[in-house]
Amino acid sequence: MHRNLALHAPPKCSYYPRLTCQFMQLMKMTFNVTPLHDVVLPPLSSKVLKYLVLSQQVLPFLEELVRSKDKQKPLFISNLALDGKRLYSRGEPITVKAKTRLTGSVTFPFSKEAFNVGGGRVKTVYGEYEISLKEVSVLDETPSTSTRGNLRVSFLTPALLCSKIYLPPFLREKYRRKKIGFSLIPTPGLVVAYGYRQYLALLGKTDSYENDIKTFKLLVMANALSRVVGYRLYPETVVIGEDEKGRLRLTRGVKGWIEFDIVGKLKESAAKYLEVASFLGIGRSRGIGLGEVHFKMVERGENSH
Repeated sequence: MHRNLALHAPPKCSYYPRLTCQFMQLMKMTFNVTPLHDVVLPPLSSKVLKYLVLSQQVLPFLEELVRSKDKQKPLFISNLALDGKRLYSRGEPITVKAKTRLTGSVTFPFSKEAFNVGGGRVKTVYGEYEISLKEVSVLDETPSTSTRGNLRVSFLTPALLCSKIYLPPFLREKYRRKKIGFSLIPTPGLVVAYGYRQYLALLGKTDSYENDIKTFKLLVMANALSRVVGYRLYPETVVIGEDEKGRLRLTRGVKGWIEFDIVGKLKESAAKYLEVASFLGIGRSRGIGLGEVHFKMVERGENSH
């Protein structure tokens, strides 16, 4: 489960429950980020926080992890948000007025060094900002308090979910070079399976045929034992940069939300994997803030937003 920590006093390490040696505890640090002058943000505003980490102005101990090319690494840097809405370009420039308070978060493995985080004025190639710590959340392996109701997953930024995960592992190599694109109408099994991939990464288990088999079985079972009760899903195109000729590079993912129920014990496991996804995102391009999701249990019949 995850919990928020009060910021009026530095949290003590002993506050956190003891974990099994295999599970990697996660911290999500949310910052207030306020431009000191009018700014034009990069197409993916996550690059502002990423720049601050790489330049060692914020969370300097994460520089090596950010630069790492490892797959499914336990790191997520969100796009900046204004009034809860993530800022990324769909083709138009992103302009923000001076003194407008934005927020953004960085999720990473638990570290005592994080308690020494400071604030103040910082400089980036995207302008000058005032930065301060807003909130700290922690994810541990304590079971969720309840799995009553339905599971609802909201896609806060376009999620790039590759349909090839539907293939059994022994067929994936055959179709590895085929360009399929991303699923714009994800099933419960697809969403849960991607959450499971991130959960495996926390256990230090990434690429292996055995884990691919487990992921495929989970996908099939979650689809077979689930019932979709509501959704509002739509495709969205996002600018991810420019090519060598200065042309915009675009990708297309799914936004919106899906609500579903799963019968049996699989529901508790699915909720655990989706909690991890709420911290680390799902799908391709998590490293640039895409695939950010929010998961929660909702009472049956609760209005969806």
